[in-house]
Amino acid sequence: MSERQLNALLQELENSLTLLDETRVIDVADFDLSLKHTDSDLFSFSQPDSLLAKCEQVCAEYSINKPKLRTIHHLACSGGSLITKCFSVMPNTYLLSEVHPHSYRHLPKDNAEFLPSDIATLAKQANFPNSDILAKKIFAHAITDAYEHVTRLGGILILRDHSHSDFCVGDDIASKSTVKTTLEPDFEIRSIVTLRNPIDAYASLKSNFWLHFEPSSFDDYCGRVLAFLSEFEHSQIFFYEDFVNQPEFELEKMCLFLDIPYVNGSSSLFDMFKVTGDSGRKGEIIEARQRRTIENYLLEEIKQSEKFKLLCEVYRKDYNIF
Repeated sequence: MSERQLNALLQELENSLTLLDETRVIDVADFDLSLKHTDSDLFSFSQPDSLLAKCEQVCAEYSINKPKLRTIHHLACSGGSLITKCFSVMPNTYLLSEVHPHSYRHLPKDNAEFLPSDIATLAKQANFPNSDILAKKIFAHAITDAYEHVTRLGGILILRDHSHSDFCVGDDIASKSTVKTTLEPDFEIRSIVTLRNPIDAYASLKSNFWLHFEPSSFDDYCGRVLAFLSEFEHSQIFFYEDFVNQPEFELEKMCLFLDIPYVNGSSSLFDMFKVTGDSGRKGEIIEARQRRTIENYLLEEIKQSEKFKLLCEVYRKDYNIF
């Protein structure tokens, strides 16, 4: 039974107790209905709330012993596809790439898309009321099923969050990862974040025409990066630049943090695996790439950006050297 189910049961019990209190016609004080019981008994008639207390105890115990789910978070054009390919190399490790409960930017504006197994998107296209709420429920159940399937076969499941949908699409900026908030009731979430210098990520976004927000200035982008990073501890953040310089060393650290097995030499096998969002410059060797040409107007934006200065001060000072 999941925590959602337990909470639903808890609510039903509260409603039942309220109903009993409101409809009681016999004064129970005139009767001795108590049963001899021990601490191990589930409940007693002398304590009508004890079943409720037992369920609360079960909920508390479940929250301590939730199954562990690993997640990886990064923004678009920041080297995330390269890094997540390396995790797919690890033994008995399975990666679901770019997941999100309700991200619809890929859909055509004027036509319905043929997606026979994607119930959440079909519900969106059918104009279901509160379709995002339904999508989160479907997503949570699907991830639970996938987790149980992989775990039963001795594997480890990793989710690659499509963080771009939360922080770099439209006017609204999420306060937390939608993937995490949707799954936290049922899982202990173990997360890492990979970050690339915003100068390079922004230049790549412009090159791919993926600036899906307004205003689309460099300073505004850095504000979105800061919002994205705000829910994570510094210990959870790993840097793309460190990874391309020492891939095995950084990969081992990330595996240790996620509590998954690490195999030395895995970074040499990354190109065997395919993931979505692999839009960057291709190659069979992990190495630092030459920076794209930065146009003068963008160079001036970078120099004037207060949010970029703050990001560098808090997370990585050498990002401000260019």
